[in-house]
Amino acid sequence: YYDKVDLDITNKEWAKNLSFTECNLWFFPYCDNKHYIMICVNIKAERFEVLDSLRHKDFKEYYKPMAERVVKYAINYMNTQFADKTVKWERFTWFNLEKVTQPDDKSCGMYIIRWMRHWEGKYNSALTKDWKRIDRINEERECLMLDIILYEDNLERERIMKEATKYCNKKNKRKF
Repeated sequence: YYDKVDLDITNKEWAKNLSFTECNLWFFPYCDNKHYIMICVNIKAERFEVLDSLRHKDFKEYYKPMAERVVKYAINYMNTQFADKTVKWERFTWFNLEKVTQPDDKSCGMYIIRWMRHWEGKYNSALTKDWKRIDRINEERECLMLDIILYEDNLERERIMKEATKYCNKKNKRKF
């Protein structure tokens, strides 16, 4: 997959204003056969961290070759951004989070979002608090959806709100 995607963002317009000199954690969501995992480059801890909410595949056989490709692209990019900072990539080790398992086969994307919000390079309870219950995950999913739709800079906000109102009115008329 990554061999087919242009990951050289060094010349991309949106990347020119980014400053990575203070970043300790780099997150790379990766989708494999409709399942998302997170690859995190932890500069401070000198680790490549793989976070998988299903843990249904053998890391060394399945994820490590793919994760190594993603990390290779990340290192190439970071070397251009961290020209003044010496990062000893050869000292980095691999870490695979084993404490998190999602309760269904559809919530991996929500786990990725949660990890990007709460991962600090180590397991903490904010990562799984109430996340063994599917209703809690669905509640978070609904909140995220509403945050996106209702965001004041969402160019589609007014159109979506009109369509939602129309839909609710039509649905309520059918009940009576």
